[in-house]
Amino acid sequence: MNGKRGGIIIDDTIPIPDGQVAKKKLHFFWLADCSDSMRGKKIATLNQAIREAIPEVQKAVAAYPQVEIFMRAIRFSDDAAWHVGPDPIPLADFTWPELETAGLTATAKAINLLTGELSVEHMPRRGLPPVCILVSDGFCTDPRDEYDNAIAELSKIPWGVKAVRLAIAIGDESDYNEPELLKFVNQDQIGLLKAHSPEELVTYIKWASVSASVASSRGRSRSTAMEDTSNVSLESPPPMITSNTDLF
Repeated sequence: MNGKRGGIIIDDTIPIPDGQVAKKKLHFFWLADCSDSMRGKKIATLNQAIREAIPEVQKAVAAYPQVEIFMRAIRFSDDAAWHVGPDPIPLADFTWPELETAGLTATAKAINLLTGELSVEHMPRRGLPPVCILVSDGFCTDPRDEYDNAIAELSKIPWGVKAVRLAIAIGDESDYNEPELLKFVNQDQIGLLKAHSPEELVTYIKWASVSASVASSRGRSRSTAMEDTSNVSLESPPPMITSNTDLF
């Protein structure tokens, strides 16, 4: 594919001047729950954690000058919409607007929106495995079949298979559907990241965004032979030692 959206070239077939390193594109997507149950401490911590994570990712990927990260964000409550996007934003220019809360938890609609952007029409011909991080504190309120169909569609497109897909659950285990969120995750050795407190949420947001970006930067992806499964793997997340006095 050759083309641009919003002035940003999304193909990687542009001639590179002599002496310069050809950049490989890494597309990074946040999927952020902003339903009413996220009100207060949860949404405030999520907003701050992502803002703090951005410079950490920039610092970590500085060791990979051949990689150029483009970041976007999807918010979901009653519906799913672009929080930042749909045009991919270079990481150096990415800023996180404040999320506000209202409504239900349309996780399936958010996944469908992501799937559309991971289609071969919107992704570069050659690129690194995308990073997709889902953060939620509740059960999907879309119909069950709609959620399962969204996961199935994501998991059968080439870039959906190649992506590094992680999920962070917020709050008490009784507040969210663990098997449901695990369906989004394709890193079996990591599983579902469970943030019981603001401290844990900040730690997991930073760890997931940095680790996934670095792992993808080290990975490789071939658009002409993408029937193989993701070859990106992450190290284990940091152990959590949190006081029980500051839980969500």
